[in-house]
Amino acid sequence: MSSAMALPFHAGPELGRAINRTDFFRLLKAAAHHYAFDSFALARISEASQPFGARDIIITNVAERQTGFFVYAMGRALGFIKSKAAQFLATPMSGKAGNLQGYPPDLVLNEFDTNSFLLIPLFTPEGRRYCVAFSGKRQQPDQGEVADILLDTMRIFDKFYEEILVNEMSGRLTQRENEVVRWTSEGKTSAEIAIILGLSEHTVNSHIAASVRKLGAVNRVHMVAMALRMGLVS
Repeated sequence: MSSAMALPFHAGPELGRAINRTDFFRLLKAAAHHYAFDSFALARISEASQPFGARDIIITNVAERQTGFFVYAMGRALGFIKSKAAQFLATPMSGKAGNLQGYPPDLVLNEFDTNSFLLIPLFTPEGRRYCVAFSGKRQQPDQGEVADILLDTMRIFDKFYEEILVNEMSGRLTQRENEVVRWTSEGKTSAEIAIILGLSEHTVNSHIAASVRKLGAVNRVHMVAMALRMGLVS
């Protein structure tokens, strides 16, 4: 490890002040960079399919058009692309992606094909399963570094659970989610909403994904229809 990575990240006062998705995006991005990873993705673990897919990602700095490739490369690196969540390990996993032959040419962007991946499994008090995946052009982390990353990631996720997931599981839209749904209903794109609300496009997409889940919708068009039916927007 480099001297910069010799010390655990530890979120410090920023963690205590984190209250929204933008805050947690920044915390996870800072943690990823501290440990020399370029990309991260916080995701739910599906019980019915592979450990997770692009649609299960909650917060990430991976561009939306690249998430499928990120997930595929991670699956190749960690050896679970064909596994089911029932066999998903409860301990951190690391590996290197290697050559991604056979992947659809339009998605082969060569951005993750030589990356190291680290996946940290996470659990809520109710037993719901999540994970954070890190990716970067660096050596695989050793056991001591994995322990530090695990501790830091768990601290961030515990706070994320308290501030975000508890409200999500209640089924109620937050004020920010209502705003995003309203602007979506007016035909605004994620990029346009980000400018209007002063958020990143990643954060807007995270709010949309959360609203889709809470409203039982299948996509953003269905989300708007459900919101109209429930009187959340007019």
